[in-house]
Amino acid sequence: MRLRNFVCCIFAAAAWSQIAVQGPQSVYEGQNVAEIDLVANPHRDVEPLRSLLDQKPAQPYSQAKVEASIKALEGTGQFPKVQVNVIPDPAGLRLNFLLEPAYFLGIVDFSGATTQFTYTRLLQVANLPDEDPYVKARLGIAEQTLQEFLRRNGFFQATIHTDSQIDDAHQLVNVTFSVKMGKRARVGDVIFKGPNGPESASLQHSIRSLRARFTGGLLMRGKPYSRERMKVATNLIHRTLSQQRRLASHVQEDPPQYHPETNRVDISFTVNVGPIVTVRTTGARLSMWPFMSGRQEKKLIPIYSEAALDPDLVQEGQQNLLNYFEKKGYFDAKVKTTFQRQPDQILVLYEITKGKKHKVDRIVLRGNHEIPEKDLLAQVVVKKAHIWTHGSESQKLVKQSVKNLEALYHDRGYEDVKIQPQTIDHEPKVEVVFNIEEGAQTIVNNAEVTGNEHIPYGQLAPPVGIQMHPGAPFSPRLLAEDRNRISATYLNHGYLNVDVKTRVNRDPKTSHRVDLVYTIAEHQLVRVSDVIYLGQKQTRPALIAKTAQIPREAPMKRGEMLAAESRLYDLNIFDWSSIGPRRPIVDQTEESALVKVNEAKRNEITYGFGFEVSHRGGNTPSGTVAVPGGPPVQLGGQKIAPSQSTFASPRGSIEFNRRNMRGLGETASAALLLSRLDLRALTTYGQPHFIGSRWSSLTSFSVERTTENPLFTAGLGDVSFQVERLISRRNNTRLQIRYDFNKTYLSHLLVPELVLPRDRNVHLSTFSGTLIRDTRDKPLDAHRGVFSTLTLGITPTALGSSASFGKLTGQYAFYKPVHSIILANSIRLGLVKSFSGSFVPTSQQYFSGGGNSLRGFPIDELGTEWLRERHRPRGWPRALHLEF
Repeated sequence: MRLRNFVCCIFAAAAWSQIAVQGPQSVYEGQNVAEIDLVANPHRDVEPLRSLLDQKPAQPYSQAKVEASIKALEGTGQFPKVQVNVIPDPAGLRLNFLLEPAYFLGIVDFSGATTQFTYTRLLQVANLPDEDPYVKARLGIAEQTLQEFLRRNGFFQATIHTDSQIDDAHQLVNVTFSVKMGKRARVGDVIFKGPNGPESASLQHSIRSLRARFTGGLLMRGKPYSRERMKVATNLIHRTLSQQRRLASHVQEDPPQYHPETNRVDISFTVNVGPIVTVRTTGARLSMWPFMSGRQEKKLIPIYSEAALDPDLVQEGQQNLLNYFEKKGYFDAKVKTTFQRQPDQILVLYEITKGKKHKVDRIVLRGNHEIPEKDLLAQVVVKKAHIWTHGSESQKLVKQSVKNLEALYHDRGYEDVKIQPQTIDHEPKVEVVFNIEEGAQTIVNNAEVTGNEHIPYGQLAPPVGIQMHPGAPFSPRLLAEDRNRISATYLNHGYLNVDVKTRVNRDPKTSHRVDLVYTIAEHQLVRVSDVIYLGQKQTRPALIAKTAQIPREAPMKRGEMLAAESRLYDLNIFDWSSIGPRRPIVDQTEESALVKVNEAKRNEITYGFGFEVSHRGGNTPSGTVAVPGGPPVQLGGQKIAPSQSTFASPRGSIEFNRRNMRGLGETASAALLLSRLDLRALTTYGQPHFIGSRWSSLTSFSVERTTENPLFTAGLGDVSFQVERLISRRNNTRLQIRYDFNKTYLSHLLVPELVLPRDRNVHLSTFSGTLIRDTRDKPLDAHRGVFSTLTLGITPTALGSSASFGKLTGQYAFYKPVHSIILANSIRLGLVKSFSGSFVPTSQQYFSGGGNSLRGFPIDELGTEWLRERHRPRGWPRALHLEF
């Protein structure tokens, strides 16, 4: 958890550095000024004040003119304070003169457009970032950009009306883009300009083929027009030309021609088919299988994937072929490229000379005196030969190994290290030698930190502290890490304007002794003056406040604000959230925190249909079976299961989710599964804050009727209530407390004697507690960490159960990377014991078997009490598991 917090801090520092707006600085001197905005109270008309500005748009930036403009605006006496923010932009500098009190952007809404596009995508298109001042002129630009975006996606009839709601109490302006989407346009005519008749017909076929239909690139009259459809269709055109060996072709999509009277779009492509490009490899096969050679050739030679022809791609293909054969052990391989051009044909010929196959016998490091060989070999990507491989060695791998070794030496303070690789051929074995000149080690003579008035030295760079301390090897990478950690620490203490600089002073007597200086400009501590909640429509502000946990008068910590955003996402009722200061931090010591959210769709229906074929049953045995707890059963010749009966039937499921019920983030769902052998219904109700507490709850009810087991028909009913709470963020440990009542009823028994009477109608009323600890890096693809669970349950007859027993189940899974593999293990332990003279129902006993436990037995067919067999016929299982 500490590592996660640290990563969060570093991200906070990086994010803050990206969004922070720069004040006037001489570094911009001479750069072009693209735009100047006067930002003030939106009730005022400030356009007449433009005449007071010495700095003009479309002129070079002048620090003197900017300062003169500030003085002129302050001289009017209308504004208590005037500030300038300089925003670098590809088109030029954008200057915002903030005439206090200036208003800033609140929530941006896209009414009517979120049915087709995600809120985050629309926000990206509008380009109205957080902490931006409200500039009315920029709304027109955003509206125009949105209009173009909708047109590109087929909504040519869309209209946009922009409305601004001024919040004088918080000095905010909320912006609403009311969008009437209209109908999406349909594809009209599709025309290819440039190719002749047969080639044009071939391209027309490519965008009307079955592949085009299945991939979403079908361009036929009447199909909906969209950007994604056009992108896929263009790729299909490139693919068709590539199959025709027109690898030097050029395809350009022309501007669409929209006809409002029919709501159709005519599409045209300008295609230069280019000459036929023939790519050949001679001298060696790329694979022993003929059908694989062509695939490998297209994979290695980028002319195919890029569908273009230029000298760089030809050279890249040559290098890829060389690396390919070197990795296979042909370390003397050579590739010669011949490029022949004719009027309508180009031949690219790769002549391959493999040479003899070699093995990487040894990897030798020479000259390493200060760093152990074990540490250095871990950085070498050249691989030594083993029983099953000839090893891996190529120019690319050797260069990468040298890079890795140099990086390791630089981290250890050896700035002047020189590494010369050498390949020695001993026919048929090869030695790869890395000759190392370590040079002198650069040591930190003294490390000084200045300016840290509010945070002690020992707390500046958690969790490892400042790494560049006196006596440590000098490492530029670790120096940069120290700077980032210090910045993150201050950001997470509320010093949002912190500036950390590092300086390296070389000793005049020896360049291998350095003095380091960390200069910290803390600036002011910023506190939360007020918390403003924006964007909620159905959600109660109390829920957002309880989840975000941003207290007033507390320091405005970037890490806590990012963590609050994650908690809001975890509610699963918002598709976007943002928490930050109302305006950029300049010199203020208090600032309002804006908590912005956009609610996701409340209703969701998921459905699926299919067809299944189930095999049920087994052989027809005879003999005697002893059932635990009952008398021997004489099977005789009676048929206890049909011989591998096959059941074919349609299968369908439908699920309905209703989110954010009562505005408290609660979610209700209902699901139904229908098939020939299984009928199931399930309803759930989840609460993120049960009775206003920090516990989340889940209530569920399900009923099921299944005939998947050929011995009986099972009817199941279940009602459960569960509460859960996070008890340790550091170890991601959670506690679950659960009550469950279920009923199992067996009917249509094929051989009644095989099922004990006590197991035919079972009621279970269980209280249980589960402790879950999960420190895995990726739950679905873990590389490191631990996943462990411990569940203790008690089922007494006093609560309506058919039996009294206790149950303990534990699981421990451990993941650790070892070189290039992941060591993973899992241990599971289960204990069950009856009490008060009762019994344990068969359905609650532990069963093993299958590929994940005991592979000598079928899955779940080995129980705690093995069935004693008498005269077991061939094909009859070693143990019988009655799955309820």
